[in-house]
Amino acid sequence: MSSPLAFIPPFSPAHCSAIFYDCPIPFIITTLEEGRFVEVNAAFERTFGWKREELREKTSFDVGIWTNREERSVLLNRIALEGNMYSAAVIVACRDDAPRHYRMFAMRLDCGAVSYLFTAFNDIQGQLDAEKDAQSNRNRFLHLYNTMLDGYARVDTNRHFLECNRSFREMLGYTEEELLQLTASDITPAEWHALDIRIELEQLAHRGYSDIYEKEHIRKDGSIFPVELQLYRSIDTNGNFDGFWGVVRDISERKRQQASIDYLAYHDPLTQLPNRILLLEKLEHTLKRAKRLANEHAPEMPPGEADHQASQVALLFVDLDHFKNVNDTMGHPVGDTLLQIAASKMSHLLRESDFLARAGGDEFIILLEAPITTASAAGVANRVLALFAAPIMVQDQEIYMSASIGISLFPKDGDDSESMIKHADLAMFKAKDEGRSTFRFYGAELGAGILERMTLEHALRGALQRNELILYYQPQISLASGQIVGVEALVRWRHPERGIIPPGHFIPIAEDIGIISDIGGWVLQEACRQMAEWRDESLPILSMSVNISAQQFERSNLVAIVQEQLEKHRLPPHMLELEVTESILMHKTEHTLSALGGLKKLGVRLAIDDFGTGYSSLGYLKSLPVQRLKIDYSFVRDIGHDSNDEAITRAVIALSTNLSLETVAEGVEREEQEKFLRDAGCQIAQGFRYAHPLPATEIRAMFDEK
Repeated sequence: MSSPLAFIPPFSPAHCSAIFYDCPIPFIITTLEEGRFVEVNAAFERTFGWKREELREKTSFDVGIWTNREERSVLLNRIALEGNMYSAAVIVACRDDAPRHYRMFAMRLDCGAVSYLFTAFNDIQGQLDAEKDAQSNRNRFLHLYNTMLDGYARVDTNRHFLECNRSFREMLGYTEEELLQLTASDITPAEWHALDIRIELEQLAHRGYSDIYEKEHIRKDGSIFPVELQLYRSIDTNGNFDGFWGVVRDISERKRQQASIDYLAYHDPLTQLPNRILLLEKLEHTLKRAKRLANEHAPEMPPGEADHQASQVALLFVDLDHFKNVNDTMGHPVGDTLLQIAASKMSHLLRESDFLARAGGDEFIILLEAPITTASAAGVANRVLALFAAPIMVQDQEIYMSASIGISLFPKDGDDSESMIKHADLAMFKAKDEGRSTFRFYGAELGAGILERMTLEHALRGALQRNELILYYQPQISLASGQIVGVEALVRWRHPERGIIPPGHFIPIAEDIGIISDIGGWVLQEACRQMAEWRDESLPILSMSVNISAQQFERSNLVAIVQEQLEKHRLPPHMLELEVTESILMHKTEHTLSALGGLKKLGVRLAIDDFGTGYSSLGYLKSLPVQRLKIDYSFVRDIGHDSNDEAITRAVIALSTNLSLETVAEGVEREEQEKFLRDAGCQIAQGFRYAHPLPATEIRAMFDEK
């Protein structure tokens, strides 16, 4: 085969063939004007899928090397003007494959009167794909870099900003151009500069990165916010140190949440006052400071003047009187509002240096710091008491409140937190014992009596849970037949150390501390159970009398509670008699009338206890659904000795008879009392003449003996 390049001087045919055909780079020779193929090498055949024989009559336009004649003319003109090889990136469609990118190198060859175009193709698809992947990776990195929540920034060795991501710019409020004019020191408060430099010199120099540490940054608007920062050494492509990378996290929200958690841990959520935990911490700190000051000034104190020095600390223990009644009668929402109002009033009364905390329930503690005299502590206590002189409006209701306050002084009454609080608490109990709505200072004279009451109070709070309460029953005797017709349930406290404690010793305490309703509920349940048991045993006891406290009666669910116990023990309603005082019935509120109507509808009997000792208004009796009047022991006691008491007793019996009510006389102890009552028309009596209050087993034995 003759050499296809034999016409191209000055190469020999053999030399041209070796260069042209064996070159791994695709080459073609086409006519200059028409682009008709003259020759192609083997690499072109392999790459583009065309055989030399198939290209003899074709042009470069036919095989897709050129798709636009105008573009080829531009190429030819460039070659003519520049007189050398021209290169351009082109897309060439292979015969049986997708188009690929090539770098085309074209050169004009003149052979006598004929001009040719010599073209070589370098496949750059892989390079372009790699560049595309690299760009894609760069784009993904930039997207990630600019969408990360943490801020990233790089500074040079002089701490000038070189670059930063979007989060960093947004948390500071600067544009990128503005930040690039600043240094790291410009966005950091001066007090943090020394820390940054120390970390750069120590941690970064030693290991190339720092611990995560907290500091502050300054926004463009001048506001300061907390950040968490970690620094890294920046190394250039030659391995040389060229600055720092910083990873910055805005921790403002975390700080706010932590502050909120801390606040909740140390503050009462209802009143927003410091709670007992914070109070103890504050008191410990205050006492330590007071002791230190006392020691520092001790040498300057003239002999004999120690007792006249002002106290360094005063503790006021404030307890709202009868607050439990508010919760029981008006509901906890009203009680909560009342606590909030009381807390607000006391907060506004005190100095900024004073400390007010809610110790729990309706108890508050005021801490007064030095110097405090007895007079100044008393002045604060009087001002607190005066806050409650006027009624407090809650939900359009006027509520009258008072407070009892106990005061302990440092160092006279204690030199530690426990002693100060304990002694102020004791003094507060003294104030309650002496009529409430007053204050008392702690003193050794308080000692035994108050401590005894406190001990009893704390034990009483758990008596129900420890099953220490029991019921005794006092028979009620028909004066006509002498038979037992009913019993009155009377609660006793079986103290594990003191034995049986009568109700007069603990019922007033139960009323004070607000657990009388719980005790009354237990009495009602146990009395109904016992009455049902006796009924099943066919004991001829007609009724069980149970005392209902004011707090029980004022509960909105009293009727439902009574109905539940009757149904639970399958007890006929007429066998249960509820005893209430005159004072309860005199308050003919909507709730009182509703409760009375509900109890009457159930079929439960009602009796007025201690009649004649309260309001003794006669007109209201005819409108109340009661079946019995109980003459108080104070009138029965002096029958035979006091004509006035006899006259009152006769009047009560006559009134009952006219109103078709039964009369029960309490405290009958002597025969002459019994005779007087029978002659006056009284139907029922109870007292020591017949029997003391007895356990259930002894009541049963009384019938067994008969």
